[in-house]
Amino acid sequence: MTDVFSIALSGLGAQQKRLAGTASNIANASTAGTVPGTVTSAPTSTAGGSTASGSTVYKPLNVNLTSLASGGVRADVVADENGYSLAYDPSSPYANSEGMIAVPNVDLTTEMVNLLEIKTSYKANLAVLKTQDEMLGALLDTST
Repeated sequence: MTDVFSIALSGLGAQQKRLAGTASNIANASTAGTVPGTVTSAPTSTAGGSTASGSTVYKPLNVNLTSLASGGVRADVVADENGYSLAYDPSSPYANSEGMIAVPNVDLTTEMVNLLEIKTSYKANLAVLKTQDEMLGALLDTST
């Protein structure tokens, strides 16, 4: 017999991870960073000189949901390594020699839809828990 409580709780946990990822994406949507592979003139090591730096741009988070054979779901949070685009802003401290900076590819419309999906899924998992609790209570109620 499948444990309904563990399945619903795994769903709640997955939605919590989705919510954390979506909140992080929204909070960092307007940030900027260096273009990956950009050679900087400022020293980034104790030896000094020009070095190829890693990007400081925020990497949007994606949450991959996987169905488990035993029931339930597993949520894996993965940063999108190519989740940025180039923007022209020569006044930015992150600008390269062409005046380009990296900005995260975060679509606020998509993130808002994700929030609505998360809310609905969270409510559904809570309803499953409540219904299972009521059914178990009715099953064990021998006073009637």
